[in-house]
Amino acid sequence: MQAQFSDEGLFGSLFDQEATGIAVTTLGGRFLRVNRALCRMTGYLEEELLEKTFRDITHPDDVESNENFRQQLLSGETANHTHDKRYLRKDGKLIRVQIVVTVVRDASGSPQCCATLVHDMTTNVQAQEALQASEHRFRRMVEISTDWYWEQDAELRFVSMPGADKSHLNVEAALGRTRWGLPDLGSLPDGVWERHKAILERRQSFHDFVFLRWNTLGEMRYLSVSGEPVFDREGRFAGYRGIGKDVTEQVRAQKALEGSEARYRTLFEMHPHPMWVVDSKTLAFLAINEAAVTHYGYSREEFLSMTADQIRPPEEVPQLTQAFQDQSPSYRHRLWLHRKKNGELIHVEIVSFNLTFDGRLARLGVVTDITERVKAEERSRQTGGRALSLLKSGNGA
Repeated sequence: MQAQFSDEGLFGSLFDQEATGIAVTTLGGRFLRVNRALCRMTGYLEEELLEKTFRDITHPDDVESNENFRQQLLSGETANHTHDKRYLRKDGKLIRVQIVVTVVRDASGSPQCCATLVHDMTTNVQAQEALQASEHRFRRMVEISTDWYWEQDAELRFVSMPGADKSHLNVEAALGRTRWGLPDLGSLPDGVWERHKAILERRQSFHDFVFLRWNTLGEMRYLSVSGEPVFDREGRFAGYRGIGKDVTEQVRAQKALEGSEARYRTLFEMHPHPMWVVDSKTLAFLAINEAAVTHYGYSREEFLSMTADQIRPPEEVPQLTQAFQDQSPSYRHRLWLHRKKNGELIHVEIVSFNLTFDGRLARLGVVTDITERVKAEERSRQTGGRALSLLKSGNGA
């Protein structure tokens, strides 16, 4: 048997639901009836709302657009209208709402009142704004940290490369091709592409993969790319996406630095005087040249397992520790006693200066053995002393 519902009973059941605000208003917008959901949404009691109009709780900046909306309603162009607007709650807080308004007409078609559904969209709008802000921050981070963005399909073919044209790269030639299938690539050492493909086949992320490509200006450029795999909702592999950056200048600068360091290391090794680098905090030997190995009798491995105080007499260690506390950029010239591996004490003159070595505060020292000179000076003083004694002895005779 078909159930029978009264119009008032059905309306009452719908009106009292808690999810959506419902209001019946005059054509001018004065509230005639409101449900609990609308009261909760706006913060007003029912009797308070019944003394107001929609205009009273509408944000001032939305009043004009709301009036235009009302005129469209009364024109009868459509049965109902949807409008996004802002309300001011009783406590002054702003809420975003979407209203759906239907004009109730009599049998002759004359408008009698309005029935309005009010949906609180504040949470949704805030989430959307937060998402947009997050996406904007992400785009700005990409723009700041990289030169372009790229996407590949499940066959690892490029489908988009926004921004790559700013680096004078031929985007059209890349679309539809794999990275290793580009027509303008430079050569790489054996095995580089195979290792890169293996990472992609395992669907792994990769970082700073550098390859060579000619740009549209006829210049060979070093390009660094990083990427991550993309999967659809069912977990199927959908391709890769990532960022790219032209690192040509950095690579060239690094190569120049490496060449400069290589030259300095060659000079360091070939220098005829013993040279070493010592950690300023631990006094550990960090680098030793061949002249030091030959002169002191320790192997390079032995030196690198020792500290600078181990080749000094115990009485000089406090002075050595104090000397290493000096971190001024000036060259220092000091005289020390050193002990060779065979136990022989030698007089040395060290010219040193502070530097950073592999990220550590250190000191480079150039050693000159002045033992023979010190002995000669001592002999000279002794000879002079004896001569002076003889002279005094002769004068007294």
